[in-house]
Amino acid sequence: MDAWPSDPDLTPLGYVGPEATDVLGLSYLGDDAKLSELLAQGVSRAFVALGSNDVRRLVANGCQELGLGLVTIVSPTAQVAPTATLGEGTIVMRGAIVGANARVGRGVIVNTGATVDHDCVIGDFAHIAPGVNIAGTVTVGEGTLVGIGASIIPNIQIGERAVVGAGAVVVRDVAAGATVVSAPAKELER
Repeated sequence: MDAWPSDPDLTPLGYVGPEATDVLGLSYLGDDAKLSELLAQGVSRAFVALGSNDVRRLVANGCQELGLGLVTIVSPTAQVAPTATLGEGTIVMRGAIVGANARVGRGVIVNTGATVDHDCVIGDFAHIAPGVNIAGTVTVGEGTLVGIGASIIPNIQIGERAVVGAGAVVVRDVAAGATVVSAPAKELER
């Protein structure tokens, strides 16, 4: 809830999931089957807070198929340039920065203290982990994970569903589905 804006129109009712657990002090509303009932009761929007890119995509698409809109959240301590665009269901966490003309897709996590500089394109359901630094004009493919503290130099292309390891320094393009680690980043054998 630390990233949740203080907007009375966005007060969460609670959460749905497979079982009741402690989720940031929110009320457990039931399993995913409860979504249809909530929609019938007038709930019109949802936020999908799942770390797995593939599961987040699956659940977000399911919510939209039911007719729920996806809430986009920008922490009050984040900075998003007025010329940047954020897709539905994206969250920009505390201290993160999204620069001028950046385009961030649907369901993306731009985590704590990450920077996405000018003219970057971040594909749907990617995860930009805490402390990542992405220089200008970088493209990050759909479903990609950029690990904690990684750095990417300008003009790099990272393919869909790639993994950039924690602390990696990316100085060359990364193929779709590849995993790169180290500084400079090297591809792990598949």
